[in-house]
Amino acid sequence: MQKAELLERYDAGERNFSEIDLSHIDLSGQNLSGATFTKSKLKYTNLEGAYLFGVNFRHSYIVDTNLAHAQLCGANLWGVNFQGSVLAAANLSDAYLRGTYLLKADLSKVNLQRANLQRSYLWGANLNHSDLRDANLTGVNLDSATLMLAELSEANCQDSSMKGANLSGACLIGASLDRANLSHANLSLAELSEASLKYALLTDAILDQANLSSTNLTHAHVTLDSFQNVKLSRTILPDTSIVDTPPAMLTI
Repeated sequence: MQKAELLERYDAGERNFSEIDLSHIDLSGQNLSGATFTKSKLKYTNLEGAYLFGVNFRHSYIVDTNLAHAQLCGANLWGVNFQGSVLAAANLSDAYLRGTYLLKADLSKVNLQRANLQRSYLWGANLNHSDLRDANLTGVNLDSATLMLAELSEANCQDSSMKGANLSGACLIGASLDRANLSHANLSLAELSEASLKYALLTDAILDQANLSSTNLTHAHVTLDSFQNVKLSRTILPDTSIVDTPPAMLTI
C-alpha cells in the first residue's frame, strides 16, 4: 500500500489495515492512532515522531524501521519482531510488548512506564537512560543489554535473565528481582534500596558503591568479596541475618 492511499483511507474513517505491507514508506509525523496493523510488514519504514496511540501491531514484522520519538502509548505490540529497529526516545508507556523480539534494538531514553514486556527478548539492547518504572519484566531476556542510568523503580523483574548486563547507576528502588540471573552484571553505583533479590544469582556481579539499604538478599547466590565498598543498612543477607553496618568479613 502506498502512503497516499493509506492516509486517504484513514482520514475516511477506516481503521483496519491488517496484513498489509508498508515497507519503504515515509510516515514520519503522521497520525495513525487507533489503527490496526496486525500481521503487517514494515521494513525500512520511517515512523519517526508518528502518533500511534493505541495502535495494534500484534504479530507484525517491524524490522530496520525508524520509530524514534514515536508516540506508542497503550499500543498492542504483542509478538512483534523489532530487530534492527530504532525506538530511541519513543513513548511506549502502558504498551503491551509481551513476547516481542528486540535483539540489539535502540531503546535509549524510551518511556516504558507500566509497559508489559513479559518474556520479551532484548539481548544486547540499548536501554540507557530509559524509564521502566512499574514495568513488567518477568521472564525477560536482557543478557548483555545496557541499562546505564535506567529508571527501574518498582519494576517486576522476577525470573529475568540479565547476565552480563550493564546496570551501572541504574535506579532499582523497590524493584522485584527474585530469582533473577545477574551473574557478571555491572551494578556499580546502582540504587537497590528496598529491592527484593531473593534467590537471585549474583555470581561475579560488580556491586561497587551500590546501595543495598533495606534490600532483601535471602538465599541469593553472591560471593563474599562482592560486598566490599557497598552500602549495607538494614540489609537482609543470604543467610537471613540483618546487617546495619558493613562488617570487615561476612559469613554467608
